Amino acid sequence: MLKLSQRSRDLPDSPIRKLAPYAEAAKAAGRKVYHLYLGLPDLHTPPAALLRLRQ
Repeated sequence: MLKLSQRSRDLPDSPIRKLAPYAEAAKAAGRKVYHLYLGLPDLHTPPAALLRLRQ
């Protein structure tokens, strides 16, 4: 079985992993959750954001 080095075990958790329980709780409460960290391709960029990028 593979073992992780001590150096890799000492790394802090990803901030995204810390948010996962909150997203799961929101979904369980019936809220719509957009997992933006996954790079969801079906979400359109808001026109205001595109306009700002063009300036």
